[in-house]
Amino acid sequence: MEILGVTLDYDYLDADSLETYERENQKVVDRIGDMGQYQGKSTPDAFRIQCRIVNDFFDGVFGPGTAEKLFHGKNNIRDHMEAFALVAQGAMEARAEFDAMADRYSPNRAERRQARRDGRRQEFHPVPAGTGGHGRKKWNG
Repeated sequence: MEILGVTLDYDYLDADSLETYERENQKVVDRIGDMGQYQGKSTPDAFRIQCRIVNDFFDGVFGPGTAEKLFHGKNNIRDHMEAFALVAQGAMEARAEFDAMADRYSPNRAERRQARRDGRRQEFHPVPAGTGGHGRKKWNG
């Protein structure tokens, strides 16, 4: 993916990479949501805090020095939030790719295909709510 003119490689479908992404993403959520750190701060100081959190995310996910390559030491909140959003979008696209693979190779699909070949009619069995249609819990992205 390209972010602010820098190409970053990331494999969201690799378990170790995904684990790192999820851990660092949760840190962002927790840290940005800590309202105590903004108490008595000016708006520019609040921007700096949030930019620092996003910098830590990029260094944690893509490796040390990534934030400097992307942002060049600047604290532009728009650039930081847009860059963060692009990474989140990449995670959502990977999730859609995973769901498509899971649908393609799910046992239920194979059963339906075999039933069509055999001329049998297959009964409908609803999938539990909140599983994304796969019997699996969704992951954030």
